[in-house]
Amino acid sequence: MTTLRFVYNADGGLLNGALDLAHKWLSPSTYACRLCEVSYSTFGMKPQWRAFVESLGIPVVFHHRDDFAAAFPNETIPLPAILRDSAGTLETLVSAQDFAQLHTLDDLIATLRRHLGLDPEPIPRPTLTNTPP
Repeated sequence: MTTLRFVYNADGGLLNGALDLAHKWLSPSTYACRLCEVSYSTFGMKPQWRAFVESLGIPVVFHHRDDFAAAFPNETIPLPAILRDSAGTLETLVSAQDFAQLHTLDDLIATLRRHLGLDPEPIPRPTLTNTPP
Protein backbone atom coordinates (compact mmCIF):
# COMPACT_ATOMS: atom_id res chain seq x y z
CA MET A 1 0.00 0.00 0.00
CA THR A 2 1.16 3.52 -0.76
CA THR A 3 1.71 6.01 2.06
CA LEU A 4 2.59 9.69 1.81
CA ARG A 5 5.31 10.83 4.19
CA PHE A 6 5.54 14.52 5.00
CA VAL A 7 8.95 15.26 6.50
CA TYR A 8 9.54 18.55 8.29
CA ASN A 9 12.98 20.14 8.44
CA ALA A 10 12.60 20.49 12.21
CA ASP A 11 13.08 18.22 15.19
CA GLY A 12 10.11 16.98 17.22
CA GLY A 13 9.27 17.64 20.84
CA LEU A 14 7.72 20.44 22.86
CA LEU A 15 10.92 22.44 23.39
CA ASN A 16 11.91 22.18 19.72
CA GLY A 17 8.40 23.23 18.72
CA ALA A 18 8.60 26.32 20.91
CA LEU A 19 12.05 27.19 19.54
CA ASP A 20 10.79 26.75 15.97
CA LEU A 21 7.80 28.99 16.63
CA ALA A 22 10.07 31.69 18.07
CA HIS A 23 12.43 31.36 15.10
CA LYS A 24 9.51 31.71 12.67
CA TRP A 25 8.43 34.94 14.38
CA LEU A 26 11.85 36.49 15.00
CA SER A 27 13.63 35.61 11.79
CA PRO A 28 11.20 34.27 9.18
CA SER A 29 13.67 34.74 6.31
CA THR A 30 16.07 32.22 7.88
CA TYR A 31 13.44 29.66 8.91
CA ALA A 32 14.47 26.32 7.35
CA CYS A 33 11.14 24.50 7.05
CA ARG A 34 8.91 25.79 4.25
CA LEU A 35 6.53 22.85 4.82
CA CYS A 36 5.98 24.04 8.41
CA GLU A 37 5.81 27.66 7.30
CA VAL A 38 3.05 27.26 4.70
CA SER A 39 0.98 24.49 6.33
CA TYR A 40 0.91 25.70 9.96
CA SER A 41 -0.23 28.87 11.65
CA THR A 42 0.59 29.95 15.19
CA PHE A 43 -2.32 27.83 16.39
CA GLY A 44 -1.63 24.57 14.56
CA MET A 45 -2.24 22.95 11.20
CA LYS A 46 -4.15 25.23 8.83
CA PRO A 47 -7.71 23.96 8.26
CA GLN A 48 -7.35 24.15 4.45
CA TRP A 49 -4.24 21.94 4.60
CA ARG A 50 -5.85 19.45 7.00
CA ALA A 51 -8.92 19.18 4.75
CA PHE A 52 -6.77 18.69 1.65
CA VAL A 53 -4.62 15.97 3.24
CA GLU A 54 -7.70 14.16 4.56
CA SER A 55 -9.36 14.37 1.12
CA LEU A 56 -6.51 12.44 -0.51
CA GLY A 57 -7.91 9.15 0.76
CA ILE A 58 -4.51 7.53 1.24
CA PRO A 59 -2.54 6.95 4.44
CA VAL A 60 -0.26 9.80 5.49
CA VAL A 61 2.48 10.01 8.10
CA PHE A 62 4.00 13.24 9.37
CA HIS A 63 7.65 13.06 10.45
CA HIS A 64 9.99 15.45 12.12
CA ARG A 65 13.61 15.34 10.96
CA ASP A 66 14.80 13.34 13.98
CA ASP A 67 12.14 10.61 13.91
CA PHE A 68 12.43 10.28 10.11
CA ALA A 69 16.19 9.74 10.50
CA ALA A 70 15.52 7.07 13.13
CA ALA A 71 12.93 5.30 10.94
CA PHE A 72 14.95 5.57 7.71
CA PRO A 73 18.63 5.76 8.76
CA ASN A 74 19.94 5.18 5.22
CA GLU A 75 17.97 8.09 3.69
CA THR A 76 19.87 11.35 3.38
CA ILE A 77 17.49 13.50 1.36
CA PRO A 78 17.41 17.28 1.87
CA LEU A 79 14.42 18.44 3.90
CA PRO A 80 11.62 19.38 3.94
CA ALA A 81 10.20 16.80 1.58
CA ILE A 82 7.04 14.94 0.69
CA LEU A 83 7.66 11.30 -0.17
CA ARG A 84 5.63 8.46 -1.62
CA ASP A 85 6.37 5.22 0.24
CA SER A 86 5.49 2.14 -1.80
CA ALA A 87 6.36 -0.99 0.18
CA GLY A 88 9.40 0.68 1.72
CA THR A 89 10.64 2.29 -1.49
CA LEU A 90 10.68 6.07 -1.11
CA GLU A 91 10.10 8.41 -4.03
CA THR A 92 10.43 12.17 -3.62
CA LEU A 93 7.29 13.96 -4.79
CA VAL A 94 8.08 17.45 -3.47
CA SER A 95 11.77 18.09 -2.83
CA ALA A 96 13.52 20.69 -0.70
CA GLN A 97 14.37 22.43 -3.97
CA ASP A 98 10.66 22.45 -4.91
CA PHE A 99 9.79 23.87 -1.49
CA ALA A 100 12.19 26.76 -2.08
CA GLN A 101 9.92 27.83 -4.96
CA LEU A 102 6.67 27.55 -2.96
CA HIS A 103 5.37 30.66 -1.26
CA THR A 104 1.82 29.83 -0.23
CA LEU A 105 -0.30 26.91 0.87
CA ASP A 106 -2.12 27.08 -2.47
CA ASP A 107 1.26 26.64 -4.23
CA LEU A 108 1.98 23.56 -2.11
CA ILE A 109 -1.44 22.02 -2.74
CA ALA A 110 -1.20 22.61 -6.51
CA THR A 111 2.32 21.14 -6.62
CA LEU A 112 1.34 18.04 -4.66
CA ARG A 113 -1.81 17.54 -6.75
CA ARG A 114 0.32 17.68 -9.90
CA HIS A 115 2.85 15.15 -8.54
CA LEU A 116 0.06 12.81 -7.47
CA GLY A 117 -1.48 12.98 -10.94
CA LEU A 118 -4.63 14.69 -9.72
CA ASP A 119 -6.27 17.32 -11.86
CA PRO A 120 -4.87 20.66 -10.79
CA GLU A 121 -7.38 23.26 -9.80
CA PRO A 122 -7.94 25.70 -12.64
CA ILE A 123 -5.82 28.82 -12.59
CA PRO A 124 -7.86 31.92 -13.45
CA ARG A 125 -6.61 33.58 -16.62
CA PRO A 126 -7.45 37.12 -17.71
CA THR A 127 -9.88 37.38 -20.57
CA LEU A 128 -8.42 39.15 -23.57
CA THR A 129 -10.71 41.09 -25.81
CA ASN A 130 -10.05 42.54 -29.22
CA THR A 131 -11.10 46.12 -28.93
CA PRO A 132 -10.04 48.66 -31.51
CA PRO A 133 -7.73 51.43 -30.25
